[in-house]
Amino acid sequence: IDGTLEGAERVRAIVQDLRRFSSSQREGLEVFDVTRTIRTAVDWVVRAERVKPVVVFDMPDELDACARKGHLHQVIVNLVHNAADVLQNRPEPRIEISCRREGEDVVIKVRDNGTGIPQTHMDQIFEPFFTTKPIGQGTGLGLYVSYGLMKEQGGDLAAANHPEGGAVFTVRLPANPG
Repeated sequence: IDGTLEGAERVRAIVQDLRRFSSSQREGLEVFDVTRTIRTAVDWVVRAERVKPVVVFDMPDELDACARKGHLHQVIVNLVHNAADVLQNRPEPRIEISCRREGEDVVIKVRDNGTGIPQTHMDQIFEPFFTTKPIGQGTGLGLYVSYGLMKEQGGDLAAANHPEGGAVFTVRLPANPG
């Protein structure tokens, strides 16, 4: 029963995302718990993975923001999915997710323990249709769309290599854009 209910919830969310994507109307701002949204998005991705990475959270129990919840959910799904893809053939796959309030912003970091982003790709990763995945396994739109969704609500999405290895993506959005 729990699996059926979760599946129904996922279908509902997918239909809402498709409506948002295909609609010319913008999703409205709403106050929501960022921590819960992150956990839900991560859970969806990890449950679907054949090899499940260890996911470590460093987040407060609750952190409210006034933003576009569906957009943030989609961005986190894209980032965690990409991290899980990179870690498929790595020993001890690990994804670390942190979330904090920094001044007037909510800052979310998604880090993997993969090989990192080659410097030659760093300037291209947010361009449409850029992918390093084999043909048929990636569209090259995930990071492009995620970047646009964050910019649309006054936020940002940045990529870097972590000093201890792996890639780290930083999502920044206004906690309350007014």
